[in-house]
Amino acid sequence: MKTLIAILTRYPKLIGSVSVSLLIVSFLIVFSGPDLSLGVRVDPSIKSLLPNSGEEIEFLENVEELFSSDDLLLVTWVGEDLFLPSHLAKFKALSRKIEQIPGVEDVESLATAIRTKVFEDYTEVNPYLAELPKTKEQATEIRDAIVKNPLYKGYLVSDDGTGLMISVRFKRNLTAQELIKKVSLIDQYSEQSASGIEQFLSGPLFVRLEISRLLLEDLYRVMPLAVLVTLAVLAFGFRNLRGVFLPFLSNTLALGLTFSIFILNGNLLNYVTVILPPTIYVVGFAYSVHVMSDYERYFHSQISVIEAVKKALDDVLVPVSLTAITTATSFFSLTFSNIESIETFGLYACLGTILAWISALIFVPVGLVLFGSNKRKGSVTKTGIDKLVRLLAENARARGKMVVLSGVLLCVISLWGVFHIDVGTNYLENFDKEGPVRRDFDKMSDVFAGAVPMQIVLSCHQVDCFKEPAAIREILNLQSWLNEQVEIGGVYTFVDYLGTLEEALAPEKVDGDPVPNSKSLISHYLLLGASEDVRRFADASYQSVLLQVRLRIVSSSAINQLSERINDRLTLLNQDLVGKITGSSYLIAQTLDEVTQGQVWSLSTAIIPIFVVLALMFRSLYLAVIALIPNLLPIVVFFGVLGWIGIPLNLTTSLVASVVLGIAVDDSIHFFARLRQKVKKEVSRPLESTIGSVIRPVSFTTAGLSFGFIMLISGQLLSQAEFGLLVAFTLVVAWLLDLTFTPALAHWTRMDSN
Repeated sequence: MKTLIAILTRYPKLIGSVSVSLLIVSFLIVFSGPDLSLGVRVDPSIKSLLPNSGEEIEFLENVEELFSSDDLLLVTWVGEDLFLPSHLAKFKALSRKIEQIPGVEDVESLATAIRTKVFEDYTEVNPYLAELPKTKEQATEIRDAIVKNPLYKGYLVSDDGTGLMISVRFKRNLTAQELIKKVSLIDQYSEQSASGIEQFLSGPLFVRLEISRLLLEDLYRVMPLAVLVTLAVLAFGFRNLRGVFLPFLSNTLALGLTFSIFILNGNLLNYVTVILPPTIYVVGFAYSVHVMSDYERYFHSQISVIEAVKKALDDVLVPVSLTAITTATSFFSLTFSNIESIETFGLYACLGTILAWISALIFVPVGLVLFGSNKRKGSVTKTGIDKLVRLLAENARARGKMVVLSGVLLCVISLWGVFHIDVGTNYLENFDKEGPVRRDFDKMSDVFAGAVPMQIVLSCHQVDCFKEPAAIREILNLQSWLNEQVEIGGVYTFVDYLGTLEEALAPEKVDGDPVPNSKSLISHYLLLGASEDVRRFADASYQSVLLQVRLRIVSSSAINQLSERINDRLTLLNQDLVGKITGSSYLIAQTLDEVTQGQVWSLSTAIIPIFVVLALMFRSLYLAVIALIPNLLPIVVFFGVLGWIGIPLNLTTSLVASVVLGIAVDDSIHFFARLRQKVKKEVSRPLESTIGSVIRPVSFTTAGLSFGFIMLISGQLLSQAEFGLLVAFTLVVAWLLDLTFTPALAHWTRMDSN
C-alpha cells in the first residue's frame, strides 16, 4: 500500500501522460470507422449463438455439406397481377442478377424451379421461366401449373399466386460485413426491379441483420446518452469538476482498453457481447465513485490533498480489491461455456473488471494529485446526510429483527414468482408491431407457408433404402402428421418430388396413393426424370432424405415445444429408419434457451468466489453465509418480478442478474469490509459510522447507473429498452436493501460488535 502511494505521488505526471496516451490510442482503435480494418463491428451470423463443438453442430455441418444450408434471405414480391409477362420478365431478371453477385451460392425462384413435361417422343425438363411468356394467357398457364406443384406451392409461390419468393443462400465463408453489404445490394436490386410492386426482404437471416445494424446504431447513440446522465448525477453529488471528470475518464480508459483488445483480437459484437460496454462501465463507475467519495470525505476534514488521497486509498484498497477479484472471477467462470459468445463475454468482462479496478486505484488518485484543489466548501452538505445515517442506524438497531423478517418474506414471495417464469426468446419482438420488419415478416408468413425453416433428416444404413416403397410411405406418414401441427405451414419432401415425376412420366398411374408400388418403378422415375433438384431431398446413395419444414412460429420456447413433439413422433418410425431434427433456427432456439438457463446457472457458480472472499474477510463460515444473503436477495427479487409480471426469461433479461450482481457484491462487500475495519479499530457506534462512509458512493452509483440504464428506452430495439428498465429497477431494489436490510442483518447477527 505504501509503495503504491509512493509511486503515485512521486511520478504523477508520468503516470498521467501514459494514461492519456493509452486513452487516445484506444479511442482511435474503437472509432476507426468502416474504411479501416479496425473499429466496432457486429456479427449477425448464427455461429456466435451456437456451441463451438458437439454432436448437434457436427450433424448440422454434415447436413449442409450433403444437402444445403437453410439460413436463407427471402426476397418477396406481393401483388394481384404478378403473373403478367412484364412482371415475370422483371422477376426473372432480378433472379439472374442476384445469382451473379459474388458470394451468392444458390438462388431458388420461379426462374429456377424445374418443370417436367412429357411429349410423345421426349421428356423436357426446364425451369418454368425458361422461355418468358408473351401473353397473359401463357403467364396464367405458368401460374396454374406451379401452384399445383407440391414442391413449390407455399414456398416459392403462394397458394393463390399473389406472392413470389426468391430464396437466396450465401457462401458460408462470407464475413458479417460482406454479408450486410450484399443483402443491401439485393434490396436495391429488388426495389428497382419491382417498380411499383410491393416488395420486401425478410426471413430469419434478414431479421438478424436488422438487429445487428440497430445494435450498432444504439451503441453509438444510446451509450453516450446514458453516460451523460451518470455524469449529471456525479455533478449533483460531488458538485465539482474533479468528481465528474476523473470517474468518467477512468471508466473510459478501462472501457477503451478492453474494447481495443477486443477489436484487435478480431472479435465482433453480437447479441450477447453487446452488453459488454454497459457492464464494464457499471463496474468502473462503482470503483471510481468509491475512491472519489472517500477522498472528498477526508479532503473536507481540512487535510492536504496528498493526505486525503492516502487516507482514501487506505480505506478503499481492500474492499475495492476484494470486489474486483470476486467480480472478475465470476465473469471468468463464463469462459468455460461451450457457447462462443458467452465465452467471449466472460473473458472480456473479466478483463474490463480488472482494468477498471486498476484505473480506479491509479488514474483517479493521480488525477487528484495533479488537479486537486486546496479550495474547500466545508461540510454544508453533510447535515442532511448525517440525519439520514442516524435514522438508518437507529432503524437497524431498534427494528432489526422486523426488517430481517420482512426481507425473508420478500424472498419467499419472490421465490413463489420464480416458479411462474416462462423461458423463451422471440427475436422478432425486438421490433415495433407496426414497424416494417415485423409487418413484412408476418405478411410473408401469412402469404407463404412460413418464414422460419426447420430440417428433418431420415436415414438408414442400406444403399437405395429410400427407393423402397415402405421407406417412402414412412416419409409420407410423417409428412401428413407434420402438416397436422398448427405451428407448421408447409412440409416439402422426397415424396413430393416423386409425385411430380410420376405425374410427368406416367400420368396414367397417378391415383389417390402418391407412393409408387415398386422399387423398380421408383428407380425408373428417377433415372428418366430426376434433375440436380433431387439433391434438395435425397443424397446420392439414397440413404438419407431431407424434409424441409416451414414454421409459422418464431419464439424459441414454441419451437422447442414443437421439436419435443416431433422427436416423440420420430421414435415411432420403422426400426430401420432414424430421424433427427436440425437446421439453424432449431439449433438457435435450443441454444437460446440453454444460454438463458446457463446464465442463471452461472449466477450459482458466481456465489462460490463471493462466499470465499466473505469467509476470508470474516474468518468465519457462519458470518460469510450471513453476509452472502444481501448479495442474493436483489437477484431473487428480480427473478420473482419476472414471474409475477409475466416477462419471459430470455437471452436479454437473463443478463440483468449478472450485471446487478456485480453492483450488489460491490456495495455489500464495501459495507461489511468497512464494518469489519470499524469494529477492529473499536470505533464508537461502528454501524452508524459504516453507513456514513458508504451511503454517498452507494447512492451516487445507484442513481447514476439507474438513470443511465433507463436511457436505453430511447433505443430502437425493444429488448434493449426492457433490459435497461429491469436493470434500473433491480439496482434500486439492491440500494434499498443495502441501506435497510444489510445494516439490520449485521446488527441482528452482532457483526457490529467484537
